[in-house]
Amino acid sequence: FNSDIYISKIVNGSWSPARKLGKNINTKFWESHATFSKDENTIYFTSNRSGGHGGLDILKSIKDANGNWGPPENLGSKINSPFNEETPFISEDGDVLYFSSQGHDNMGGFDIFKAETDNSGSWDNPENIGYPINTTDDDLFFLPKNGGINGYLSSINFGPNAGGKDIYYLDIY
Repeated sequence: FNSDIYISKIVNGSWSPARKLGKNINTKFWESHATFSKDENTIYFTSNRSGGHGGLDILKSIKDANGNWGPPENLGSKINSPFNEETPFISEDGDVLYFSSQGHDNMGGFDIFKAETDNSGSWDNPENIGYPINTTDDDLFFLPKNGGINGYLSSINFGPNAGGKDIYYLDIY
């Protein structure tokens, strides 16, 4: 399989044509699930390209002065486990990374984790955000809002649903 990341923006109320991101993002390997910093100059994405820590890893790339994505940097073994990491989302201030992982200290399948940057800009050890958001099923696609006090989550585990995974808006206490 091959999977590539594209971008489309709303312009004058309509979606622009999808545009494939450059060769530093898309390769012959599997690239999926991307998130952008608030200023859109940094992209975090998952890929199983060679040189990683195992399975899908989270990488970041910074846009250069010409608007091209620079060579990606693997976020390292604090974030990337020997298993798959998926669905990264960066907080609005860029200091907290939320992602799903089959590794680290989880309850089963994929769990959602958060990692914060320290004073030097390095990532702290990821923290499992816990139950009831994480369950023994696969928990993916947590999108933080309002500084992390709210969020959107795709899940099959919360009350009656419309079928399959539904999207929920959460208050985080």
